[in-house]
Amino acid sequence: MFMFRRRRTTNLTRKLLRKRRTNLNGPSVADKGPAGPKDTKERDVQQLLKKLQDTQLEMLLTAVETRGLELGHCVLVPREYSYEPHLLCCQFWRWPEVRQVNELRRLPQCGAAGDLVYSCCNPFHWSRLCQPETPPPPYSRTNEDRIRPEDRAPSELPLLTRNSFESLTTSGDSSMSNRQKWCKLAYWELQERVGPLFPVEHQHVNVFGNVSYGLDGLCLTTLGPQNPKESEASRKTRAKIGLGVTLSCEPDGFVWLFNRSEQPVFVDSLYLKGGCEDPYGWPTRVPPDHCVCVFAPGGPQSFGWDQLMSGTCPRGPAGDPNSIRISFVKGWGSRYSRREITSCPCWLEILLAPCR
Repeated sequence: MFMFRRRRTTNLTRKLLRKRRTNLNGPSVADKGPAGPKDTKERDVQQLLKKLQDTQLEMLLTAVETRGLELGHCVLVPREYSYEPHLLCCQFWRWPEVRQVNELRRLPQCGAAGDLVYSCCNPFHWSRLCQPETPPPPYSRTNEDRIRPEDRAPSELPLLTRNSFESLTTSGDSSMSNRQKWCKLAYWELQERVGPLFPVEHQHVNVFGNVSYGLDGLCLTTLGPQNPKESEASRKTRAKIGLGVTLSCEPDGFVWLFNRSEQPVFVDSLYLKGGCEDPYGWPTRVPPDHCVCVFAPGGPQSFGWDQLMSGTCPRGPAGDPNSIRISFVKGWGSRYSRREITSCPCWLEILLAPCR
């Protein structure tokens, strides 16, 4: 029995080592062949795997083989381990180019947050922090003349004739029936709102493409048939969303977006733009497997709004300052043929409580 368990452990360890993510700067360990030299990182991973039980090795192998489709349970390692175990695992199986712990952030689904004794080394319980892009150029009012009428949602009036604190969805409705809901989600396809508002009470919520993923949250494929004007572009884009995004409201009030899709998502929020923004510039691009903070209480998301009505501040986004917009797969703005988000096939509006 002991020999059987030892053989099983060896087989699991060997399979995990073969799954090493190929480094873009050179061949993977698997490419060197069974007799190839072992680098320091592989030796560190082998030492780490020796500390795990068979059940932990199985959970880790499942997560690696499914590329995070099955997040699995936490794989816990004592914190006194000489090397940061989660950083080592993320480098070995996901991102060879990552160098520091502060480049990573834990997914809200990970149950080891706040554990002072153990660290979770499941690499798919972690996401990479999105690096900020170059800020957009200064806003020019002449850009507004280039917006085609067909790019606007039916409820989107010109900025100077509408309440600047409205969202596309609520049109200034400030009612939020249950204060325990930290946000509501509105799904859009081009200029059409699809389905009812989706209230969110739990700390985090998944927004994904297909029910086959077995996730809890908002499934966009089930909403598609509710759009009487559904387009082929929307159907094709929904098919690419996959695991989609996870939205998390932290205890400190910060809201994070985790892109778990294999495609980029594009995010527009006042926090990311530092308050006053160029509405015809471009949103923040969040690559696959990356995360970004999209809202901070008391942060720059409110900067300049008191001056907006007096005309001393460039135009803010056409929506509620507590509204965050996400486009799946397709971008918009001055870098793209789509000038506004209402030209994107599939997009989401996050209405933070209290909705204005």
